[in-house]
Amino acid sequence: MRRYFKYVFIITVVILIAYNPTAYTDTLFLKDGRKIEGFIVEERKDFYLVKILIGSIRVRKENVSEVKRLLLEENYLNFGNQYLLTQNYDAALEQYKKALEVNPGFQPAKKALARTEKLKKEAEEKQRAELESREKELLEKKGRVLSGFGMDLGFVNGKLNVIKAELDSPADVNGIKTWDLIPQIDGQATQEKSLEEILNYLLKPDTTSYKFIIQRDVELTRKRIKHQKQVVVGIGVFLDADEDGIIINSVITGGPADLAGLKARDKMIAIDGKPTKGISLDEAGILISGQESTNIKLTIQRNVELIRK
Repeated sequence: MRRYFKYVFIITVVILIAYNPTAYTDTLFLKDGRKIEGFIVEERKDFYLVKILIGSIRVRKENVSEVKRLLLEENYLNFGNQYLLTQNYDAALEQYKKALEVNPGFQPAKKALARTEKLKKEAEEKQRAELESREKELLEKKGRVLSGFGMDLGFVNGKLNVIKAELDSPADVNGIKTWDLIPQIDGQATQEKSLEEILNYLLKPDTTSYKFIIQRDVELTRKRIKHQKQVVVGIGVFLDADEDGIIINSVITGGPADLAGLKARDKMIAIDGKPTKGISLDEAGILISGQESTNIKLTIQRNVELIRK
């Protein structure tokens, strides 16, 4: 245990000395020539408990040759100065205020407090200006994507949505609708990226063609459908299967699926919330079948290629 503490102690001392050699409070001079600068918060028979920026450490008295202690208000002032060097303005202000609570007339703390409040205000104004600039730039990029593809994009509940699809635009002509999800663009998951990254990608100067995966939930009502001199109850689709799930092979003209805009090669990834990956065509048929006038919800994905104007 003592050997382990020795290793931790040495590492901590090295980190502390390397961190900030100019701002200090209490100083413990060690017998091996090193020193620890911090705030002695407790003294016991065998050790000092020293508070430093990265936490608290115990320093055994047998390793200490001399202790230089400052006034409490000076300790708070120096701690504030250390926080100020890392631009942690709130923490620095807190330490300066503590110094003034101990000694209301302590001029160095008063000056440091005023200086830090000014620096904090300037930093906040700079941050606000940068944020406004980024928002303005983001709006400009959204406008260019809207102009180029005919769709306004945004994240809703962590998922990329088509906020608006303009009439007769490339998006609209290719069947994209308002509030469609876009889980992938060119094989890359959109959920892992920021809106700015996505807009930058869609505005790349070296390409104008992009492959989107569009996803939407479609509510249908089962109806009587006449097909090849037969009358059946359903939604009017014929299905196929691949390794990723169930595929719409064809759509009966005038049926519920056709009227809802479903197309051949649309991928049916869920039926009434149940994922279709791994299920058989027979199982999918059972899930789709039902009585006339009953409702069914399909989650559809479609591959769409758009060319930016």
